[in-house]
Amino acid sequence: MLTYFRKHSKGWLAYTAFGAIIVVFVLWGGSSYLTREAHMIAKIDRHIISIEQFSKAYSDQLKIYQERFGDALTPEMLKKLNLKHTVLDQIIDDDIIEADAKDMDIKVTDSDLQQAISQFPAFNKEGRFDENLYRRYLDYERLSPADFEEKMRKNFLKQLFISMLSENVIVSRQEVFASYHYMNDTYDLSYIPVDSASFAKDVQISQDQIRSYYDTNKDRYKLPPRITLEAIEYPSANYLATIQVTKNEAQDYYASHKSDFSEPAKIHARHILFKIPEGADANVLAQKEQLIKKVLEEAKAGKDFAALAAQYSEDDQTSKKGGDMGTLPREGYPQGVGDVLESMKPGEVKGPFRSPLGIHILKLESKEEAKAIPLEKVEATVRDTLRLERAKQAAHDEAEKAFMQLYEQSKPDIEAYAKAKGLSVKQIGPFYEGQDAGISMSPDTLKKAFTFQVGELGEVASTPVGYLFYIVTKKEASRIPDLKEVSARVAADLKAQTAVAKAKEYAKKLAASSPEQLNAQNPLSTGDFTHATSAIPKLSMIPKLMDDVDSLRTPKVFESKGTSYVVWIKSRKTADIKALDKKQYDAIIKQLLARKREMALESYIEQAKKRHKIVMNEEKLNEGGAAGKGTPSPLDY
Repeated sequence: MLTYFRKHSKGWLAYTAFGAIIVVFVLWGGSSYLTREAHMIAKIDRHIISIEQFSKAYSDQLKIYQERFGDALTPEMLKKLNLKHTVLDQIIDDDIIEADAKDMDIKVTDSDLQQAISQFPAFNKEGRFDENLYRRYLDYERLSPADFEEKMRKNFLKQLFISMLSENVIVSRQEVFASYHYMNDTYDLSYIPVDSASFAKDVQISQDQIRSYYDTNKDRYKLPPRITLEAIEYPSANYLATIQVTKNEAQDYYASHKSDFSEPAKIHARHILFKIPEGADANVLAQKEQLIKKVLEEAKAGKDFAALAAQYSEDDQTSKKGGDMGTLPREGYPQGVGDVLESMKPGEVKGPFRSPLGIHILKLESKEEAKAIPLEKVEATVRDTLRLERAKQAAHDEAEKAFMQLYEQSKPDIEAYAKAKGLSVKQIGPFYEGQDAGISMSPDTLKKAFTFQVGELGEVASTPVGYLFYIVTKKEASRIPDLKEVSARVAADLKAQTAVAKAKEYAKKLAASSPEQLNAQNPLSTGDFTHATSAIPKLSMIPKLMDDVDSLRTPKVFESKGTSYVVWIKSRKTADIKALDKKQYDAIIKQLLARKREMALESYIEQAKKRHKIVMNEEKLNEGGAAGKGTPSPLDY
């Protein structure tokens, strides 16, 4: 087509048509860029980071955390790790490195890349590159050779760039000694808790102060939606008198429910518990992760589990017993732990696993099988159980029948129906969304009740004593109450806040006292710990206190949950430098070199970000989106 125009380019029509094609190409290119920009999550200069690129990187990183923490990884932990922003920051950093490396003419040649891949341990068999291993790895990771080689090229380029930045980085002997002391010196802290509750009785507040506090904090007192229901109940007990159970029926029921009439299987286990301090940041979590990994490796290597539990477990009830949790049914263990133990073999060690108590490393000692109880010993119980089940089914059927009769009415009249049937109507509420309704129904049922309109029938719902169905009689929208409705609560909050301030003020005065005056207050003691300890004993509720330990030669004030703490170093025992052997020395050098190189890179990136124009789409970052089958969305957390 272009050849045709070159041959016939003298005519005005040709010039017009050729110009139109150029416009189309320009607009097409611009439209393509705008389309990509519409799907961006961030942009560095004119380089776009797409949502798809971010989602893939997030999924890869999440997979690493899932493999590392196992069941211990929770949405709450991911929030604390701030994984979304961490992943996006890493993509931005890598793109800056790639762009700046190009400007500095730092390149990875094809031969460099081939050599690096051929030396990759996972692809070697008997000291030689094995293409079959290479292909199997790519199939497992669902990567094409081109994608994997591009990924390796970028990683290699980053390493070359970091090597250039850090080629003059060294670690001195003094730095090694300082690091050794940091991890091995032993501390004991003195502390004085100052509880705000002791100041509350002396706090006086005026009505003007209450009004001012309310005006500033109105949203804190916003009331959720509220509804009132009317219900007709169908207790199972009303149907028991008409239900009979024969001996054969009891025998059949027992035969099909033997597990319900037996002594349950029991499990004897030990555990090592690591508690996660409330409000712990990424550094604390990383330290905890390293400690858990170390202890798990030692336990799996055959080190005495009871001794490890006594040394590391943060469960005060079991640590002194070598982590022995006793011999219990599966349900007797913390949530989720019993299921894990049930899948283990005697002598096996597994972990880490998360429960409401914290993170566990588990060892199964033994199992006892369930033992059936003969029918003659439980026949009365079997008959009662079967009668109750049938009574409950009868109650359900009656409730369902009544519900359908009222549902077919254009304006259901629950009171008229109850009167005609000789039943009573029960009022439920008014109650707020998320509040106890004064009747035992499942949270999901109560939540669903708020979706119905006034005069609309709800649904048949189970209760501990039978069934009911209800109708919504009143609905109130969410609102901010007048001060007079919540004045007592506002006054209490203001009084508590004032008491906290007074406690903090008193704590600051204490902190300024002489050592003699402080010791006269009979301070408490944490006991010995090191920086390698996951949390400071007795003061784990104070976030980041471990980071401030070396600054506590003079007392400082910290606050947690309404209590102020005056904290200072009681004693510090310096580790014997003669105990530092060559293996430890080399390990510390390796660790410090890696950290210094990281710091050099962080410093460079910080300055580079000032030179590049970076735009982040926070709205896209905070939206939901698919991250692949079986993988939580990067935005689900």
